[in-house]
Parts: sequence; C-alpha cells; structure tokens
Amino acid sequence: MKRLNLNSKIELFWWRLYNNAIPSNFLLAKRRISSFYGCPRCRELVEDNNHIGGQCVKIRKVIALLTEWGFYIPFYQCFEDCLEGLQKMIGREDLATNLYCTVICLVWKSRCKLIHTDKEDSDTSIAANDISYAVRRNFLNLQLENWDTNQLRLSTHWHPPPPGWIKINVDGILKMNCRAGVRGVARDDKGRFLLAFGNSLQHWDAAQTELCAVLFLKNVVKYWIFEAQGVIIEGDNKNIINLLQKSIKNWKDNRAIEDNLAFLLDFKQVILSYSSRSGNKLADICANLSLEGSFLWEDLLNNSIPPLFLHCLKEECDAIGRS
Repeated sequence: MKRLNLNSKIELFWWRLYNNAIPSNFLLAKRRISSFYGCPRCRELVEDNNHIGGQCVKIRKVIALLTEWGFYIPFYQCFEDCLEGLQKMIGREDLATNLYCTVICLVWKSRCKLIHTDKEDSDTSIAANDISYAVRRNFLNLQLENWDTNQLRLSTHWHPPPPGWIKINVDGILKMNCRAGVRGVARDDKGRFLLAFGNSLQHWDAAQTELCAVLFLKNVVKYWIFEAQGVIIEGDNKNIINLLQKSIKNWKDNRAIEDNLAFLLDFKQVILSYSSRSGNKLADICANLSLEGSFLWEDLLNNSIPPLFLHCLKEECDAIGRS
C-alpha cells in the first residue's frame, strides 16, 4: 500500500480492510452485534471483504462509468484476487491501481452514509471524486501501459471526460515540403463543442510537430478552461505523450519543469493520455485547414467550419448517447 502512493485516509481504509477491521455486516453478525449479514444495497449478498473489495453492484456501476470516460479499471471476483492484481499493477499502472483503491473507499463511505441518512452519493459523484483523488496523487501522469493493453476496446471512438472536465484532442501534420500544421479540439463531458484551433508552421520532424500541437495550447486557452475541474490532453503520438509524462514526473520529483510546459501547472488537474487515430478524428479533420493558416473556432456557427467536421461531431455524440 505504501508503494501505491494513496491518500493517507484511503491507505488507512485499506489497512483496516486487509486486517479485517472494517465493521461490515458480516463481521458484526459474526460478533453477534447484528443478525443481518447482507449488503444494505444488494440485500441478499453477504457483506464481507470480498463484497467490499469489488463484488458490490455499486462498485461495478462506478467502474463501468469510469470505463465509459476512458479509464480502464479491472474487476476482481474476490479479495484475494484483488490484492494479487494490485500487486502486479504496482509500478506499471499506478493511476489504475489508485483509481481502484479510491473507488472501494468512496463506495464504502457512501454505504455508511446510506446507513445513517438513508441517502448516498450518486455513481457519477463517486466516479468524479475518485478521479480527483487519484490524479492529485499521480499528478499529471496517466500510465500508457494501461491504454496499450486495452487499446482496441477503449480507443475505437472518442470518450467523454468526467463531469466538469474538458478534453482537448491535439494533433500535428507534416508534409514532404516541410509544411506543417497543428490543431486541436476542446469538448466537454457531454461531447459538446467548445473550441477548435489550428496553426501553420515550418518543420522537418513529425514527432516534434505533435509536441508543438500541445505547446500551442497556451496561445488559445481561455479563462473558463482554467476554471474546469480538470483537463485531459489527448494525442495519438505515443512517444510525445510519454515524453510529456516524463517531463511532468520530473516536476513532481524535483519541482523543476521546462518553461514551455509551465502553463500546464495553471490547470486545476491535468491528465495526458494517448488515443488511437480513431479516437482523435475531429482534430485530424482540421489537418488541411491548419496547413493554410491560423484559425480559432469558438462556436459552430462559424462559416469556415467544414460540413465533414460537423458530421463527425454528430456521429461521435450519437455514439456516446449524447445529442
């Protein structure tokens, strides 16, 4: 648990869970304090460590919601499998392990709230708080291995960010004559268009062009983006995302960051993530426009927005059940 870099309260919760010190209904019945063994939500299922550690229907609903937002978190059938799985993920998928451990703790707190007040937190609220806790502990760092393993399942289409967050998809393009362009599209948790930008430049390196797309954000970012709960910056160049994560990790360890990346620290929370091209379609559509010059779209009534862009936006909103 020390190696997972958890919030201190969540670490304490897991220490108690491991030592069978959580006052579950099974434990209370076993000590003859209560006669009810079941979960207050599921009713018919025994509320023991296996149930608290992953079997509860509330946990599965929250994890399903996180998966819908593009975060892969595994399911475990029993507490022993859970501990074994977390052990294997340490050092490789730190954000996923942190998300899972935090979900278990927050769902338990919500269960206690249900017992004492007959009300509990919604699935969306728990999932959003889970990400806030986990990202603060794994500052700006989304483990790429987590996405590689599940690439076909998670990145076949665009995923909405958590409520109150903004996702910015960025991309770069490079032609044989060294004409290059950078572009990006910002959308909210309902898939709604917020802004799109593009800029032309001269370059000779395709990877560096992708990096320029991220760096160009500081020229177009608006005040309301800084007010969002968090920002997910998503690109389809794995090497550049990996490079940015290493730079941010250096800030976390040494409090030193390159000047051109310092603007990322102005956001409340930032996640850098990798997506396949199929999950980055809107930014890719802006490619030819960015080669011709700079543009900034802040509403869909702009006459320069091509019909293909609007059609793709509608398709992706329909795919996630938003209109």
